[in-house]
Amino acid sequence: MKIRLITLIIFSSIFSSCSDFSGNEDAVESSLKPTPVTTTTNNDDDDDTATRTYYDLNGVTYGNNTFVAVGQSGTVRTSSDNGATWDNGTSGTTKWLYEVAYGNSTFVAVGQSGTHIHSGDDGISWSVGTWTPTVNITGVAFGNNTFLGVSSTYLTKSTDNGTNWNLVCSGLRINDIAFGGNSKFVGSGASGAIGITDNGTSCSLGSSGTSTHYLYGTTSGNNRFLSVGSSGKLIISTDDGSNFSNLTSPVTKTLLSAVYGNSIFVAVGSQTVVVTNNVGGSATETENTLSFNDVAFGNGIFVAVGNDEIIYTSTDGDTWTKVYP
Repeated sequence: MKIRLITLIIFSSIFSSCSDFSGNEDAVESSLKPTPVTTTTNNDDDDDTATRTYYDLNGVTYGNNTFVAVGQSGTVRTSSDNGATWDNGTSGTTKWLYEVAYGNSTFVAVGQSGTHIHSGDDGISWSVGTWTPTVNITGVAFGNNTFLGVSSTYLTKSTDNGTNWNLVCSGLRINDIAFGGNSKFVGSGASGAIGITDNGTSCSLGSSGTSTHYLYGTTSGNNRFLSVGSSGKLIISTDDGSNFSNLTSPVTKTLLSAVYGNSIFVAVGSQTVVVTNNVGGSATETENTLSFNDVAFGNGIFVAVGNDEIIYTSTDGDTWTKVYP
């Protein structure tokens, strides 16, 4: 799954032992960050006022019967009742958190300036992983007892539940990553860049079938990888990311993230939700007013998050209900 703040990452060439996609997403990212929204409400009964600041949520995932959402200024929100109610977690950082993943009873969140943090208590409290470089880490996924983070410069790897991290696959510059298929990690990037890695020990370049679209998010399901991106781009792979084919998209809006659940793929983005069947056939736009940065699935529920801390849930990807704030 993937970063859900619209981060334009520009990749241009392939020249390392893996793949080399160059660009400067940090500068673009900084220019796109909105300020938190502060809302003041009046209580007519006693004339008191309450002020609350809402932060953008960039990533969400599911694990151990818990949804965990992360975002701006280290914001963490958790839900253990299928997204009906949400509590605050304490991340211990004010850095932007871009994505979160779950594995081995651990949540790992990554973000701004090399941030890697991990939680063993369902997102309530967090510890800092050992990592020194300060490039933004924009995505993270878990598989084969391994967490992999992605950035514009390299991948980061942890095999001890987020405690320690190592640099791997230098030169493979991607924006989001997913695990699936035959035990493969597949990452998405810009200008059609698709990176494939075997637990971070070796990397290669897949064929996305496009050189003109930014691919912001990747997910896996039903032995397929689905990547989504600019201008409504939808591409799907049945061979572990080596080759992708185009799906007919019903929109030209930016798609930022996708997830598989209840035998469908659900993609979200700028004022759109798109649903396609479990083999990536025909796609339908089911929502055209709401904007989401990320989407997750668990226990029969889709949870989508966005700016100003909005959280919506759905059971079918068609009808969405606001549950927070």
